[in-house]
Formats: sequence, structure tokens, C-alpha cells
Amino acid sequence: MHHQVHFALIFAISIFAGGSITEAFQFPKIKFVGLSTAEKYDENEPKNRVKKGLEETALLQQSLEKHCNKNDSLIRWEPQITESYEAAQVIFQEVAQSGNKRRCLVSFPSLTRPADLDKLSAVLQSSKCKQLLGLDSVECELYPSSPAPYIHIKFDKSVAGDAMAEDHSDVKDNAASATKGWLKEFLGKYRLCPYTSSASRAAVGLASVGVPVGGVHIQVTEPTTSSSSATKAARIVDAFWTEVVTLMQSSQDEWATSLVVFPEYDDEFELFVEVCDGIIEPTVVATQATEVIGRAWFHPYYDADLVGHTDVIAGHAVPHKMVEGFMNSLNLESGSGKGETIDFEELAASNNLVRHTPHATINILRRSQLKAAAEYEKGLGAKRPQPNSIYVRNAIRLSNHK
Repeated sequence: MHHQVHFALIFAISIFAGGSITEAFQFPKIKFVGLSTAEKYDENEPKNRVKKGLEETALLQQSLEKHCNKNDSLIRWEPQITESYEAAQVIFQEVAQSGNKRRCLVSFPSLTRPADLDKLSAVLQSSKCKQLLGLDSVECELYPSSPAPYIHIKFDKSVAGDAMAEDHSDVKDNAASATKGWLKEFLGKYRLCPYTSSASRAAVGLASVGVPVGGVHIQVTEPTTSSSSATKAARIVDAFWTEVVTLMQSSQDEWATSLVVFPEYDDEFELFVEVCDGIIEPTVVATQATEVIGRAWFHPYYDADLVGHTDVIAGHAVPHKMVEGFMNSLNLESGSGKGETIDFEELAASNNLVRHTPHATINILRRSQLKAAAEYEKGLGAKRPQPNSIYVRNAIRLSNHK
């Protein structure tokens, strides 16, 4: 059975739902009673009040402050933010910079989809997120229960607070240089992705479907002096969402895709995956950011066997057994039955190697370019690559060059 494949601009990946090293987060089903399917205009709805101007926006803020007085919290007021992924960036910035703060309260009156804030709150209320991020409690209130939508987070102060980052400019420079080298001397050299050859040339060959060549934006996070795993987790999630906003606010010919690099996680593959699968992925789903981005996890010690997945899941490599199945199917479809094959041990090693980067890394891709790449390949007709052949090709290619 063939699986539909999307080709990433850094790496070929398929994005499907499924299990992972951490349990997949499930949103509760919500039944809305007595609501018309046609959305009616409400002049008191927060986003409509903000549109009326500064004076009405100020009155709305005052109403929220009065409403939230019981929380005894300073409100971070963000009336200019409309996208849920932008709200996620602000929220995780607050979490990463919690320091000695006991709580934070952030309001987004202009959100296009305020219900996403409630879904994001539900993710953060999970025991996994509380543990990984050092949170005590999370609550969310939406209009009309509240004058404006807000999320209120209390931090677990028994968890060590963030420490000031020292000067690690040399670490950042070295990590960025190593990542650029990986792009050119590994990904580009072995042509593991048909659309990327170097840090300056991604989305290559897609001009016919309206996609210009752009660069790869490499963002390296600085290590901290804190030994707290919660501090590290908060920083990686903050860096991820900050980069999502950077990519979405840049033009395609400037940055085609992004690589966010985390040297602190180089020796902690399983913890890195736990943060990616347990926080980043469910928050991407909660904010519906899947509509605008794709994502893939890379690590110096990436091992699909440790992940333990048997089906394709977001962010991860295709399981070894599945790639072996693709290889056998393609060999039979060749007609002669003499297509190039390798034994399972070699295949598994090569399949992992495709995901090996100099440092722990997350690749963020533009969903629009993933769709464009699929459209381009559809137009190739008889020259179109066979479904899933790139995984087999990459594994065999790396096996031959060991």
C-alpha cells in the first residue's frame, strides 16, 4: 500500500498522526448547544472592539484588568496579535523568562481563533507539560465569560529558575558553521533532498509552481548556566515558536525554511524527543499551525528504534520496517525483481543517518512550499518519482558511501 508523501525542503518527510515516545495528546470533544452555524456580528466581541480604535481598546483593557483583579497579576496586553502561532510565541516567551515570577497573565483580544487559546491551555494543563516546563497550573477564559480572552499560568517555584546566559558566542558560531557544513557536505553532497543544496539555496527547482529560491535561516540557542530540565525545555519551545514567527513574517526568497539548533540537547536524545513530541507537536496542533508549517526532528544520535514508532508520525523518520517494505515493493514493481536492495541492518543504520545532524535540530518548513513541491512532482507525469522511493534511495545511497 502506498503512502502519500510530502517532500520537505530540507528533508523528505511524511506528516501523519500517530503514537510516539510520549502519549499523544487528545483534545476533549466540545458540544456547542444553541449556536447558529452562521457567525453573527457582535460589536462587543473583543476583536471588534479593538477595531474601533485606541480609546475602545483602552476601555476593553480596563474591563479585563477589573475582571482579573482576583488573580493579582500584571496583564500582558497584546491587542495587535491575530494569529494563534504568534500567541504561542508570546506565551512561551513568558514561560522561558519566568525567572522569579510566580505567574503570568497574557491577553489576546484580537485573535482570529480565540478557541485555539483554550486548546493551547488544555495542552499546557497536561501532566507531561507541567512536568517538562515547571508549571503549577494553567487556566484560560474566553469571551463572553471574560471581557477578552486570556491565559493565566502559575509557575512551580520548586523548580529551579532560569539562569542568566553567559557569553556563548563561540558556541553559537561553531554550531552555525557545523550546520552549514552539514547542509552542503552531507545533505547537498548526497542529494538527500531534491530541493536543497546549501544554506543559501533551498526550494531549488520549484520556480514553475511559483516558489523562488531562498536561504535556510539557522538559529542557534545559547546554553544557560541552569541545570534545570524545565528551564531547558522552556527555552527550546520558546526558540521554536520564535522561529515560526520569524519564518512566517519573512519572504520566501529571503528564507525558504528554518533550522533551529539546540547544542544543549546534543547528549540527550530521548529528552529532546520528549520535548518535541510532548510539548512542541501538541501545541502545533492546538494552534492549528499545521496549516502553515511542517516540522522534522534531527539529532546527532537519532535512533528510530528508541522512538519506537511503527507508523509515520509528525516530526520523525519513517520507521525502518516501513522503508524495508517500500524497498521490497519497489523491487517487485521494477519487473525484473533485481532492483538494488540492502540488508535490514544496513538500511536501519542509513535511515537513522539521514536524521543525524551535528547538533539537536528542528527543521521548520513552509506548508505552502510542501504543497507546491507535491504539485510540481504531480506535473512530472511519467518522470514523477515512485511513491516513497526517496526513502529507499537515500538509505541505499548512504549505505554505498559509508
